Amino acid sequence: MYTKILLATDGSENARRAAAEAAGLARELSSHVILVYINNSPPSQSRLVKANFDVHSLLEEDAKSEIKKTLDLFEKDGLPYTLKVAIGDPAAEIIEIAGKEQADLIIIGSRGLGAIQGVVMGSVSRKVAQHAACPVMIVK
Repeated sequence: MYTKILLATDGSENARRAAAEAAGLARELSSHVILVYINNSPPSQSRLVKANFDVHSLLEEDAKSEIKKTLDLFEKDGLPYTLKVAIGDPAAEIIEIAGKEQADLIIIGSRGLGAIQGVVMGSVSRKVAQHAACPVMIVK
């Protein structure tokens, strides 16, 4: 049913709960998980120079640092995963990666915004749920 699960994560507490859900589903369904980490801003110029302008390696380095507990969970359980990183608007990037990877399900943590604040500002999870082509599970 869900052979490819996209887990959007930022290392927050809600994202770690979403990771636990994704790991459980992956274990039960023998699914492959695509871990997605989106950085809002590009690396600093000094970091780019030191990395010989290899932006992708810097993004992966940032992701591995921020979502270490999530990576440890998947590695400890021997669950198959792929790490995808990008720069930009998180909701748009998550939706784009889900489409390219043909994800069957997106799992994302809720930011826990109040009703009024959520309506005014919107949230990544809400935007993903509204625009994704596949089912979306929002974990609180």
